[in-house]
Amino acid sequence: MTPLRQLRAIGQAQCPSRARNDVVLPRNLPHCLNRQSGSVVQRTEVLEISSNRHDARRVAAAAAVEAPVAAAPERPPEPKVPIEGVVCLPVTKNIKCLRGVCNERLKYEVEYSLKKGTSENSYLLKGVGGKFTVLLDVPFKAFAEDFMSAISREVDPKDLTHVIITHVGPNRIPTLKLLLEAALAGRTAAKPLKIVVSNPAQAALEKGLADMLTSDCPIEWVKVKGSGEARIPITEAYSLTAMLTPTPRWPDAMCVVDPLSKVVFTSKLFSSHVAPGLLSTKAGSSAFDVGGWDAYGDHWRYFFDCMLAPMAPQALSALDKLPATATPRASLDTPSQFINAVLTSWGAMVADITRGSKAAAKASWQPQVASLFAYALAPQHGPVVRTSLSRLVREYRKWTEEQVAALSRSNVVVMYASAYGNTAALAQAISRGLTKGGVGVSTVNLELTPLAEVVDHIKDADGFTIGSPTLGGHMPTPVQLALGSILRESNARELPCGVFGSFGWSGEAVDEMEAKLKDGGYGFAFKPIKVKFKPTATDLSVCEQSGRDLAVQVKRRLKSREKGSASSMAAVAASSAQLAMGRVVGSLCVVTSRDEEAVSAMLASWVSQASFDPPGITIAVKKDRGMETMLQPGNAFAVSMVPESKEKPIMKAMTRPFEPGADRLANLAHKDSEVSGCPVIEGANAVLDCTVVSRMEAGDHWVVYGRVAAGKLNSEELTAVHHRKVGNHY
Repeated sequence: MTPLRQLRAIGQAQCPSRARNDVVLPRNLPHCLNRQSGSVVQRTEVLEISSNRHDARRVAAAAAVEAPVAAAPERPPEPKVPIEGVVCLPVTKNIKCLRGVCNERLKYEVEYSLKKGTSENSYLLKGVGGKFTVLLDVPFKAFAEDFMSAISREVDPKDLTHVIITHVGPNRIPTLKLLLEAALAGRTAAKPLKIVVSNPAQAALEKGLADMLTSDCPIEWVKVKGSGEARIPITEAYSLTAMLTPTPRWPDAMCVVDPLSKVVFTSKLFSSHVAPGLLSTKAGSSAFDVGGWDAYGDHWRYFFDCMLAPMAPQALSALDKLPATATPRASLDTPSQFINAVLTSWGAMVADITRGSKAAAKASWQPQVASLFAYALAPQHGPVVRTSLSRLVREYRKWTEEQVAALSRSNVVVMYASAYGNTAALAQAISRGLTKGGVGVSTVNLELTPLAEVVDHIKDADGFTIGSPTLGGHMPTPVQLALGSILRESNARELPCGVFGSFGWSGEAVDEMEAKLKDGGYGFAFKPIKVKFKPTATDLSVCEQSGRDLAVQVKRRLKSREKGSASSMAAVAASSAQLAMGRVVGSLCVVTSRDEEAVSAMLASWVSQASFDPPGITIAVKKDRGMETMLQPGNAFAVSMVPESKEKPIMKAMTRPFEPGADRLANLAHKDSEVSGCPVIEGANAVLDCTVVSRMEAGDHWVVYGRVAAGKLNSEELTAVHHRKVGNHY
């Protein structure tokens, strides 16, 4: 039993009335990877993956915590999710997609900030007898009842032979329970339901399904292990291929390839949080990426930036494990190289046919050509990727390699343990701020990382932050061990750092981490972040701003160590191009936006009219600005033009240093616009209410195009103009 589980068990034992009946598991699965399945299942089949490399990662041994634990308060009830139901859409003649759709923001985590809804994908594959007997993944619990209705229309759950889980979270287990209740009814041990999982997924399911897994439960675990490829036999003539693709956030993740249909089930890779029906009626009625890159490109990029950029080395490793169908290599980058590869395979097949061996011909053709083509990528969220397959894979590799390259220049370690996924959500938001700030990020799940590896991360770090839940008034053991190692590492004292965490009672863990680091002489880049239960939009905004503040300090520290940096900057400043660009002027404005209770504001001068009909403007926003996250397509924003007479007081109020979460308009009179709901400055000579239509990446900035919904002229006074001497800074 891990320390987090033990603490929960002790807390519930001390206060049975507060013990919850529903399944609550940590989102990042803090379970032992090598846990034996015990006697609760009929038998276990292990798929050993052929590879000469051994997996270097092992679960860190955690000491049991013996101290008595106070009972945690009951968590507030979760709001009901307004879902649109589950539909069944064809992918191939052998594959169907069961898509659960939510048109509204499902949760507050940063990956949902585009507020375009989401889709939860499960897949049915044909197996025994040509029937749909293989299920791949189950959706979020809000879709459970609709999912059961949809799957029952396609197949009797009792006829399922395999359930493949590419990733499991605590909010999916209630759906799996409903499915198993139907699938196991009347089933005997002679024909068990095979559940294909990774080791950490099995540990999570055994915990979450403990009340169902009796000694006579007709379930057979089929475990995927290792670092290469594993074969999953479905029938005597048909098998799937599985590859483990773990990350710190999803240690149980794996991808599955269907060699018959040439479909790659990618789990979280290539996902996007978008309800296709919001883009177009045609997109909503198709399993595929109707509209291609223009429709989904921003959503794929945003999901990557939020979820995978902070885990770039693991993401790159996952891409490398996928077959060439999903990851074009340099050897096939040009048309001639691609055609030569196809012709070579064709020639080998023809030669074998000439010799009279059709079996040899098939064998020589399939391994080479089959690896060159994929029909589609089937992720857990968003559309099945077919139209934009080549471009998305190419962009994914480019984005990942850019983040890995950033790690070679600067490295901030984000360490955390998470009891219910809330601290993990905070870590994700901080990581998002760090990557936006232009530094490399190493994400370390302390519950799954050996202590020696944690120490190595600290030795290579240019800054760090550590997060912890509060369990029984203390940090869990993995966090205690990591913190002790940090305090013993003398060079770490020079690094900028931060602490954060979630709690259900009083949050002592964050206070304890802060006190120990302060006593050790460590300097903090941001104030400690303490969040009760689930983080809100404001909490996540504070985390993102804190990540950017830490990035600024890290870059400042690295810059001070660079030899000749001052002279090189002087040379840049003195260049003719930069001096000439400094003569480009812009109107001085205050741009504001709102995301529910979270409000952001910034001073901007790179604002320009962009169109007559419809009236539109563009704003250039630096990627590391807090405002950037809120300026996504569909979001509202307001622009308050600064009159010449108020230039100095407004600039003074808006350019002073702000702490994360601080009210940037506190020293300026303002009110909410009746049109956009965003704050507007009282005393502005003109105000525009706008909606973001599109964005274009432009180096270290985003160019945001907004359509003007309304405007008001308050005075005839001229707008202040921002003059610069050089074009390499504001």
